[in-house]
Amino acid sequence: MGTPRNEPVGCSEEHREPMDPRGYQLEMVEESMSKNIIVAVGSGKTHIALLRIQAELERCRPEKFVWFLCPTVVLAQQQYEYFGKHLHCVQIRLLTGNDGVDRWGKKQIWDDVLKDIKVVVSTYRVLLDALIHGFVSMSSLALLIHDECHNCTKEHSANRIMQEFYHPKQRLAIEVPHILGLSASPLINNKVGGLEKIEQNLHALSKTPKQHREELLRYVHLPEMKILVYPESVSVSEDPPLLRSLLRIYSELDVRTDPYVVKLRTTGHGDNSKQIRNALMSRKTYCQDQIKRLCSMAVNVHEELGPWAAELYISTCLHNFRSRRVTSVVDFEGLDENERAYLLRAFAPLFESGADDGKSPGDAELSPKVRLLLDCLDAEGGPGFAGLVFVQTRASVRILAHLVSIHSRTKDRLVVGTFVGTSNHDQRKSNIEEVHNVLDQTETLDDLRFGRKNLIIATSVLEEGIDVSATNTVICFEKPPNLKSFIQRRGRARSARSKYIIMLSEEYQKNIVHTWSRLEDDMKRMYMDDMRRLEEIVKQENEAEGSKGFRVESTGAQLSLQDAVGHLHHWCALLPRTQYAVQSPIFSFERDADAKRVRSKVVLPKSVDKAVRVAQGSSWWKTEKLAKSDAAFEAYIALYRAGLVNDHLLPLVADDEAALQAYSDIEKRPSLVKVKERLSLWPAVAAAWKAGSTRYQNIVKFSIDQSVFLFRMISPLALPSLRTLKLYSDKTSVIHVDFDPITGTEYNGEITISDSITRLLLFSIYRSRMKFDRRGLAVLFEPFIEITDREKWLAEVTGTRPATTLDIKSPVYLQSGIVRDLSMNGTPYIFSGVKYRPLEIDGAQAEENVGPNVELAPFLVVSKLSKRADFLHPLANNKTPETTITAKYLSPHTCTVDNLPFANSQCAMYIPCIMHHVEVALMTEHLCNNLLSSVQFEDRHLVTTAITAPSAHEAYSYQSLEFMGDSCLKVCIAMNLMATHTNWHEGYLTQYKSYIVSNGRLALAAQQTGLDQYIITSGFTGQKWRPLYNEDLLQSQPAKSREVSTKTLGDVVEAVLGAAFVDGGYPKVLACLSIFLPEVSWHSLSDCREVLHKVAIPNDASLFPHHYSHLETLINHQFKTKSLLLEALTHPSHLGPDETPSYQRLEFLGDAILDAIITARVFQHRSSLTVPRMHLLRTALVNANFLAFVGMRHYISITRTSLPPNHQGTANLTSESVIPLSTWHFMRHCHSADLAMAQATCHARFVELEPAISEALVNGDAYPWTLLTILIPHKFFSDIIESIIAAIYIDSEGSLAACESFLTVLGILPYADRALDMGLHVLHPKEELGIVAGNGTVKYEVVARGDGEEQQEGRSGFRCKVFVDQQEIAVIFGARTRIEAETRAAEEAIKVLKIHPERIVVRPKDHNSEQENPQCEDHGADDDDEGEEDYVDAVEEIEVEDNGSQVAQDVDRRIGEEQDNDVRMGGCILV
Repeated sequence: MGTPRNEPVGCSEEHREPMDPRGYQLEMVEESMSKNIIVAVGSGKTHIALLRIQAELERCRPEKFVWFLCPTVVLAQQQYEYFGKHLHCVQIRLLTGNDGVDRWGKKQIWDDVLKDIKVVVSTYRVLLDALIHGFVSMSSLALLIHDECHNCTKEHSANRIMQEFYHPKQRLAIEVPHILGLSASPLINNKVGGLEKIEQNLHALSKTPKQHREELLRYVHLPEMKILVYPESVSVSEDPPLLRSLLRIYSELDVRTDPYVVKLRTTGHGDNSKQIRNALMSRKTYCQDQIKRLCSMAVNVHEELGPWAAELYISTCLHNFRSRRVTSVVDFEGLDENERAYLLRAFAPLFESGADDGKSPGDAELSPKVRLLLDCLDAEGGPGFAGLVFVQTRASVRILAHLVSIHSRTKDRLVVGTFVGTSNHDQRKSNIEEVHNVLDQTETLDDLRFGRKNLIIATSVLEEGIDVSATNTVICFEKPPNLKSFIQRRGRARSARSKYIIMLSEEYQKNIVHTWSRLEDDMKRMYMDDMRRLEEIVKQENEAEGSKGFRVESTGAQLSLQDAVGHLHHWCALLPRTQYAVQSPIFSFERDADAKRVRSKVVLPKSVDKAVRVAQGSSWWKTEKLAKSDAAFEAYIALYRAGLVNDHLLPLVADDEAALQAYSDIEKRPSLVKVKERLSLWPAVAAAWKAGSTRYQNIVKFSIDQSVFLFRMISPLALPSLRTLKLYSDKTSVIHVDFDPITGTEYNGEITISDSITRLLLFSIYRSRMKFDRRGLAVLFEPFIEITDREKWLAEVTGTRPATTLDIKSPVYLQSGIVRDLSMNGTPYIFSGVKYRPLEIDGAQAEENVGPNVELAPFLVVSKLSKRADFLHPLANNKTPETTITAKYLSPHTCTVDNLPFANSQCAMYIPCIMHHVEVALMTEHLCNNLLSSVQFEDRHLVTTAITAPSAHEAYSYQSLEFMGDSCLKVCIAMNLMATHTNWHEGYLTQYKSYIVSNGRLALAAQQTGLDQYIITSGFTGQKWRPLYNEDLLQSQPAKSREVSTKTLGDVVEAVLGAAFVDGGYPKVLACLSIFLPEVSWHSLSDCREVLHKVAIPNDASLFPHHYSHLETLINHQFKTKSLLLEALTHPSHLGPDETPSYQRLEFLGDAILDAIITARVFQHRSSLTVPRMHLLRTALVNANFLAFVGMRHYISITRTSLPPNHQGTANLTSESVIPLSTWHFMRHCHSADLAMAQATCHARFVELEPAISEALVNGDAYPWTLLTILIPHKFFSDIIESIIAAIYIDSEGSLAACESFLTVLGILPYADRALDMGLHVLHPKEELGIVAGNGTVKYEVVARGDGEEQQEGRSGFRCKVFVDQQEIAVIFGARTRIEAETRAAEEAIKVLKIHPERIVVRPKDHNSEQENPQCEDHGADDDDEGEEDYVDAVEEIEVEDNGSQVAQDVDRRIGEEQDNDVRMGGCILV
């Protein structure tokens, strides 16, 4: 009994079928879907069976299942393991005689065993017995597959199944299963005929490649046949000593003492005398028979292999018997003790002698046949050798294998394994002559596949059925017994330029009347027929036959029959490359009724639209080459008519020439481009003043400390709504300025008075920047007093007075004006009080030490008035607050005081900031009312934010909106492209999307639409501010330009999209896109979804595979359109008769939807996140490694039955177990060994890493970048997650909530919330190392493989050293990929540097390379910048951090590129 057969068996590199499916394989599957057939091919039949089983399971009723029949237990075991590695989501059962099925005497047991089973693999006899006893019904089977169906003759169990149970039901029109026969050769005897009989027995037609013989001959390599002749063995004068002794013992053995005879005598029964007499006469007892068989086999070994072999064989048999060693399925423990004692006494003289099995024999000790074999192995066994030797007896297998392993000519070059047949009769006693231990061969075939062994010596059991890795040398140690054996053995030499060697004796060659001669002629004739057929094909293909052509009149491009195949291959080569998937067209062929002409059909890769995926030639041709050209011609014309090839008959690129040019310039675009100077609306204001239009007024409310001051702001235009303005007078004080428009009444005051008041206010602060007598300011300000009182108020506050007039008894500095020191050219000060001090005092003498008789005088306590004009930005932290500045004392006799109260002057100090605020608002309003008028923005500040670059140093910038807009753009372009071009494959979609979302195209859009003139790239500079005069503004100015980076231009477009999304969702985003990207016909997302839903394959729930219903539970969504789920599961490599496309288009859309969901969740989080952290979080949550992990971790538990070991056929025969199934188990693919290996090996890594990664995700405080990098899942693990997201989105009528439900069960959104709420560390180790290293240069040195010493220490794999400023910090070994090596090394380096920070060498910053910052203002003093330079430095630090976020933004893209192929993983995740 084997192990429980429930879970898919772990994959190895066995059954390595060709990665590209052959045309005849696909044709066989398609043929078998409609009729019973026999597939008679020498290569790929197991793969055909696998594809056929999958297709049947997807169309049969849920209660039916498939039964796969094998002639031997070994073959059944191998096929079971193969199917288990590829059919993950169905339960497969293996049933053989070793399972004790003969003891399952109740139907209930069989029902339990077959419960929920979809595929049964068994020997023929198991099914026959089950049918005979009524345990299984033929009608319950959907498909019955006969492997090695040439056995279906006469009384064979395979034929009895058909004759007794299939044909009677079929004649009565009772439902019977489909039949598929598999055979490398349908021959049943030495005659070439006999095929018709097998077809009749199986009720099937043979499909031995009659329709595509030429292609099969090309793919199935014909080996070079070679005959080796050896002389007959020379008679040995005397037998080897051990053999002579054995023969003597047998001849002298007294049968009267045999345990069997003794037992008969001691029982005393009367009828025993006859049995005793027969035993004495015939010597037919178990002990006598064992010694006789040992003698016979020893003689045979001596004659075939030589005296050394005979000695070794005898001593090995005796040693095994004496030590009771296991040699077969049972051991010698089953012997009767009397029989054992009898044999031990008989063999006693032989135990002390025997051959030295470790010594290489000389030529004289070997037979000529063996010496010839050694010569052959010596000549052929070079590098790359993979050989198979067929021998007749099991003893010869063991002896020859031992000889090769120790002989001086072969031991150093050949690693040998053995393989013999097994028996399912488990009640027999072991035979003494048996030397082969079948337990030693369990890994033999795997060893050959993996290169651990390069030679297998086997009996005829390896002729048929059992999968053997392709070999390049097959040697027949004896002549093949019949034509079938000849063909099957020849089929084992599959490799190109292989050899098929047959060893024959001289005696045979002399005997011309021997039967073998005729058989050999048949063999040679068949072989030569194949070769002549190939020569005929080549000759016919060189003959011109017919012509076809196609011409595009608009361009003159044309297609000929001769060019069609090349064009089609070129078109397919440009399809999106996917590992394990077919990239080239697959051709198949059919012949006409006379089998003289051929027609071809071509099937394009699964990523191609189903309407043009299959094309058939329009004519019949003499050769397959011409038929193939015809099919390619028709396929290419179909591609052109479907719009998948342009008018030049070339694969599509962007059709718009300007767009194409922009796309081609993406990589070579300049970093800076000239754009329009920022739009100024002040000339429009000046024109409105001149036109004498209506005056509008706004109340400006200053909240300073606990006081509120109201002003009136007057303009000739209605100002847009202005947000509250925050001003920073010092580190601790924040002044709020609010704006309230006075509606309903226009301002009717005298403008000249308002102008005078404004000039007075500004002159009190900025007199060095303006002329007092110049009139015509663009915007006017005045205190909010009665209009009729303004003139009087103006007269009272105009001018100055001596400081001696200050009321020193009640000093209230806000009621006092600015103090000006006339001795210092009128330097302005803020008055804060009066203090009496000595008229003359030594500066070094403390004031308190002044004597009591010294005369005191009043002095003004003042502080210097700030020269700042920029109060929009807070002061840097390293500046001393103004409140701590030492007060200054001025004599009132040298000072004057402004009549204008300081409160008015202080408010006037903020007018430049207000003017800037108004200017931005006017520009935003103009943008919204013109370029963006169709969007109808409600929140204008969103637009202001979107057009403000970080370089402007405002309190806001476009970065967070650009983060959101980038995601919105991806969703809209993905949906619209898929809906507009429903037949475009993912390659075209990605190409066009890349062009649309490229920074170059978006930058071009900003310039073409005029958005560039609204972008704020430079901030408000108080140093350069001057009052605006209408006279100046009305003067015509020459057109100016500025340089702006293309990245900024593109980012602003995306930021406007983000603003539109926040303001009104995707409808407003699409309105913006219609403005910026008019080349795309934009439609609503709901309309796009409707289109995508309609183009899905029509839903037919009855055809939905029953076993996929578990997946709907797993993903928490019940599909209304089941075909969408099948499409989401279909890998590009999938083959089969259904029309379901691959998941690539859905994955393209799902990537955008996932990005949108995660981006919105991060963007809308209640905590204030920096833009770099937003990028890091999104990258962490959508990268391919993370998606693959959560997809593998999330599973559904399926209950399966198993056969426990050591069962006794009881009612409780089966036991239940819970099997986890994840999304990847349901993926539909080609079942190639490479893909199955990738799944199995990655799952093994997942099992190893899952506890640590899950612990980090659930309880850790840092994202497990390194562990996920070690997982290195293949891309399809994450692709299938994204394709399911898109399928849910389309099926749920565009419900993001349904998609979020799937992301929740996967654990993505719960982790996202945890990372957001708890502020988890998500910085990638390489990026973090760059921060920890400061301004040091980080370098990674990766070596693909360790040197010899490292390999000896178990350090093979990628090695990585990390250097900071040429100082080695850390080194790691044994990484599987370059990315893993660099990530692990960075993590180790961080640990080292945190423990030893002294190893970081801090270099001085190179200020020479820094550009002078234009925002640093200078009022003419050397230390009065009030922290603006420090502010700029702080902004530079922020910008550096943002540049780092750009790196994080690309991590998921980099990972996706790296993981298509482990071998190609050579780049860095971060730069």
